[in-house]
Amino acid sequence: MTPQIDLKGESEARKERALAVLNTRVPQVVNATTYTIPSADGKTEYKVRHLDAYSCTCPDYTKRCRESGMYCKHINAIILFNKLKNKVELDDFKVEDVMKDKACPSCNSDKILKQGMRRNKSGSRQKYKCKECGAYFVLDPAKGIKGNARILCLALDMYYKGNSLRDIQNTLYTSFGLKLHHETIRRWNNRFMGKISAYTNTLRPQTSEKMHIDEQVLSIKGTNEWCWNALDNKTRFLLATHITKVRRIKDARDIMQKAKAVISQNPKEVATDKGQFYADAVRKEFPYHGRRFIIKRNRAGYEGVIHVKSKMDNQLIERYHGTFRERDKVIRGFKSEKTANQYVENWRTYYNFIRPHATFNGLTPSEVAGISIGAERNRWLSLIKIST
Repeated sequence: MTPQIDLKGESEARKERALAVLNTRVPQVVNATTYTIPSADGKTEYKVRHLDAYSCTCPDYTKRCRESGMYCKHINAIILFNKLKNKVELDDFKVEDVMKDKACPSCNSDKILKQGMRRNKSGSRQKYKCKECGAYFVLDPAKGIKGNARILCLALDMYYKGNSLRDIQNTLYTSFGLKLHHETIRRWNNRFMGKISAYTNTLRPQTSEKMHIDEQVLSIKGTNEWCWNALDNKTRFLLATHITKVRRIKDARDIMQKAKAVISQNPKEVATDKGQFYADAVRKEFPYHGRRFIIKRNRAGYEGVIHVKSKMDNQLIERYHGTFRERDKVIRGFKSEKTANQYVENWRTYYNFIRPHATFNGLTPSEVAGISIGAERNRWLSLIKIST
């Protein structure tokens, strides 16, 4: 009789060994999808990749884990490494250091005194008293949550970097001892990202003369719908998003109208794929002194909006779609159009104002586009403070 293998037990054992790996060996980041980890003897290196799924070059994964669908200790170490590095980045800052303009929230007086500590399940916070009105308060922009601004920033950052709600729930409990329902994290996201997006939508980027437009498929209520995206060429600023059930000229015009409300100047060039609805929409939305659009191959001797119908010329927005999919594949579809629209708008804010872009040496598209939110280190905390 073939003995039964305890896959769950093996998986848990590998997770424990992954912790030991991180205690002795630090993973090296090769690029956005690849890591290297030294072997136990230090003579070789194993390569861990994360594209659609995780894979490792170690013998344990290639001979045993891949067939059973489990992760080896190196893959588990990378997953844990990505979760914990967010905590390390947030561990050594104080909320009060960002709240430089210390003032009473009731009367706006700067005559305040430290008045002991306020302690609860989420930790200790410095309490203040206003000498003018006698109000007691804490300097924390994240009001009314079971936690503080540091925990909120970590939860939001992990969510938009691709972690599931239950993964975040587990990390907050493991790292901070804070017990939360996973739906609480979803409510945090909807509440604070709604306020942040409302603020960032009032800001206008300095855009270039070229715009990229393309659409991608989203699963909503089990059916495929289209998410249209418009991207600025020079700054990589995501100008607009729009979800529709079909692809028509009207839908193409809608995304262009949304983009036009954001850009600082009308583009001289619009790059799309070869869909005819794009050509018709460009004719109507980007006329130039009565002249219609011209195809790139016939551009000599003309002025006006050039409509580029080439997939190769639209690689920037195709690359953006790959970035979006890194998070979208964790969600596995949306339950309603309202949820989908809310998510893509919040993602646009994260992509433009929070996520550093490798092309710009760690700057965000908004910073390249001339928008400054005064963030020194933690962009999440700065936006939460400003928007709330």
